[in-house]
This record gives sequence, C-alpha cells and structure tokens, in this order.
Amino acid sequence: MTMEQIQGNGEHILIVEDEGLLRNMATEMLKVLGYLPVAVASGEEAVSYLTQNQAHLVMLDMVMRPGINGRETYERILATTPGQRAIVVSGFADSVEIDRTLQLGASQLVRKPYTLHELGVAIKTALLD
Repeated sequence: MTMEQIQGNGEHILIVEDEGLLRNMATEMLKVLGYLPVAVASGEEAVSYLTQNQAHLVMLDMVMRPGINGRETYERILATTPGQRAIVVSGFADSVEIDRTLQLGASQLVRKPYTLHELGVAIKTALLD
C-alpha cells in the first residue's frame, strides 16, 4: 500500500501503551496518518475509557506494568464491546499471549519498533476487515 492508501479519515484509535515516550510517538504517528488518537497508559484505563467512549480500533501493547496485559485487556474490552477491532503492538516475543489475543479477534501483530508505513498498513487492514 502507498502512503496515500493508508491515510485515515478521522477514525478514533485508542492507543494502550504503558511507556510514555512510545505512547506519544504513536499518538503523533496516528495524527500524521489522519486518525484521531486517544492514548491511555494501562489496560485498566482502556477498559474504563471504552465503557463511556467508542473507538474504531484499539492498538494494544502486550506487556504493561503494573496491571493487566494486552490479552487480558482485550478480553475485558470484548466483554463490554463485542467485536471491538484491535491490533497487537509488541516488542516482546511472548507468542502464547500474542496468539491468544489474535485468536480472540485482534487483527494482527505489529512488531516494535515499527515504521509509520507498517503501522498505517496494519491499521488500514484492520479497519477494512
């Protein structure tokens, strides 16, 4: 896909990332791609946010400390928002947790560090699924 093809149309994306620098970087990348990002620092915050707000897609970090991991976050989100679209974003190789999250319905895995293009393709693909 070209950069033009991966541009968003103002869709709301919830970023779930415990590391502040990565949260800010993802937020800026999504703005460049034409999305409306909201970032939270934990799985618990994500679950709480989605009880009162909607997101077209959730970007899930897998390892977050302290608190629940990406898989458990997604399970809790699905309990209140069935069918919520998500992608997994991780720099760690805990394939069991990643596989379980993908089996729950997350679209795909994006490995950290990722490029603007890789992130854009993953989000656009997940939104079109």
